Amino acid sequence: MTEPSAYASGGQPIGGWQDSLERIVRTIPDLELIIAFVSEQHAEVKEIDGVTYVPIYTRWSFWERKFRKYWDVYVEKMLPGARRVVEQYLPDLIHIFGIEWPFGQIVAYTNVPVVVHIMGAAVPYLNASYPPSYSACDVAFRHLLHPVKLYRLWNQQRYEKNWVSWERRTWSLVENYMGRTKWDESLSRLMHPNRHYFHVDEALRSVFLTSQRKWHIPASGSIKLVSTGCSTFWKGPDMMLKVAKILTDHQVDFEWNVVGKMNPQMKQLVESKEKVRYEDCHIRFLGYQQPEALLEILCSSTLYVHTAYIENSPNSICEAQCLGVPVVSTNVGGVSSLVHDGQDGILVPANDPWQMADAIIQLASDPERMQSFSENGSEVALSRHSDSQIKQQLLACYDALTK
Repeated sequence: MTEPSAYASGGQPIGGWQDSLERIVRTIPDLELIIAFVSEQHAEVKEIDGVTYVPIYTRWSFWERKFRKYWDVYVEKMLPGARRVVEQYLPDLIHIFGIEWPFGQIVAYTNVPVVVHIMGAAVPYLNASYPPSYSACDVAFRHLLHPVKLYRLWNQQRYEKNWVSWERRTWSLVENYMGRTKWDESLSRLMHPNRHYFHVDEALRSVFLTSQRKWHIPASGSIKLVSTGCSTFWKGPDMMLKVAKILTDHQVDFEWNVVGKMNPQMKQLVESKEKVRYEDCHIRFLGYQQPEALLEILCSSTLYVHTAYIENSPNSICEAQCLGVPVVSTNVGGVSSLVHDGQDGILVPANDPWQMADAIIQLASDPERMQSFSENGSEVALSRHSDSQIKQQLLACYDALTK
């Protein structure tokens, strides 16, 4: 896993998904928690509030960075360090964050039970690397006069194939998985038919679970849309622009705020392909926002809109639901395990901007339906993501694996 925020700050976990789950695990009685993570600089072992943080020092040489396949080097450097941590601390159970990283392959070197907590997955994600009508050739064409950028693109394609290869090996080795959607349950069954699967819901940042500030139908007649995440083609930046163009052409009074940063080259490519600019379709990129600021943006919006082509369980949707924000989303990956079409949100097919545009218009013009979606979504999400429920799910998994 990446460096925990509590290790970096010397205090309580304050960050995202992993830090939120750490917050819950800390509360389990009679449990000693040791967190190992990869660090590219010499760092010391720290004990903070009863948790031991162990950096696994790795360093890439210039030659390794430029000419070797990234994940080959990662495994060579990380696995011996992970083995040393296991041999030193002798855990009763090894809980791995993410199938995308090869930490799970520690199972080949120990008799300690290993469980991998599924986040995303490279195999299906890279199958959706580019939206329909887009390809790596589109990106390469824009870099024809830039050999260094062409090399980086080629290297990225090489790394991704290498990444999938290592992930497939992890799937084949690991028998125990934690997941939370029908999508990751099905994927784990296909990738390892004899696996054991434990349902553990997603831990969220506490500010969205405990906030007294909740969504209310905005007084303004203008439709205020909000989305979170736009850094990859997986998130559907082209779908977002297509929907906004349809709304603009139909003279809908709206604004669309996007939390996060979009790569300038990707932005230019999408605008070139779609022949329209984001700014001309009322889309504003707000950059990264602190949780409290994001909460205010969500609560002052009309709808949360998710345009992705592939997801497992996006915490952006979960956080919006906890606050009561009505959701319109593409029906991809594990989203249907979070949003129940017609009950607490609207699901539309991926790459169908016309249906999404119509869903936005119809829902935003129906206050009674928005209020119903808000109440239903909030009730389900707050229960689904409650610390106490997730704690019980974790304990059930831990007990089953350590008996």
